[in-house]
Amino acid sequence: MPYEQRPEVEITEIANDTTGERVKFILKNCDLAMSNSLRRVMIAEVPTLAIDWVAMEINTTVLHDEFLAHRLGMIPLTSDLVNKFDYARDCKCEANGCDNCAVQLQLDVRNDSEEPMSVTTEHLLSDFDEDTGRVVPVTSRKTAGSSEYDDDQDHILIVRLKKGQRLKLRALARKGTGKEHAKWIPVCGLGFEYDPDNALRHTTYELASEWPKSEYSALKDDPDKHQADFDPEGKADSTYFNVESTGALSPEDIVISATNVLSLKLSELRFHLKHIMGT
Repeated sequence: MPYEQRPEVEITEIANDTTGERVKFILKNCDLAMSNSLRRVMIAEVPTLAIDWVAMEINTTVLHDEFLAHRLGMIPLTSDLVNKFDYARDCKCEANGCDNCAVQLQLDVRNDSEEPMSVTTEHLLSDFDEDTGRVVPVTSRKTAGSSEYDDDQDHILIVRLKKGQRLKLRALARKGTGKEHAKWIPVCGLGFEYDPDNALRHTTYELASEWPKSEYSALKDDPDKHQADFDPEGKADSTYFNVESTGALSPEDIVISATNVLSLKLSELRFHLKHIMGT
């Protein structure tokens, strides 16, 4: 077909260090609308696991139940096994939380010392275990090449206890997507750029000299030129992605999962169009 495009991917960086987990890549020979669709799917439709139900048994902390439940829901959980679970709405247990659709986590901490005590994600324990790892807060995941769970991470603070205070709760982590709630979004940042030197003039620089140049700019070696000449015939057919993960999934898995979701949506669209057209 004359309008058929053959997209190409050039991976420029894969990192997993103190600055976070990220992958940078260039999507070439691809329509801007399709590139933007991939971006939106990475944010809103890649499934992860997050705490979705909390039962407070004892809470004598300074924070009320709803506040703590919200904090727990926003803790990113390792979601490498997310495809082993059903969505709660599709499960035969009718969202009561069985092994097919939920992971149970527990927390029971009491401060008997005189000093204030921090309750963190280190105290949030999971009942689920598989050969490939458990569903735990990302700060408690296994380190690369290790069979042990990492205790040297900077754990996420949940609440602080003074002497005599106690927090005991049960929680269920369920499968979901970002379009249902932000706690299921797998990315903490998603850079998306298609015109590094503003040749298409999709934006206007009020003071071009004060606008920082893109890392993908072709004008880095020209300090006196801050944007490319206007190209009225230009097309945005290359998109620069910078995918930063929350830790729930690796950046590579986020991109692959997003392409699978997008491919499925397009297949469903093709099926329904064929049905409507009677072909």
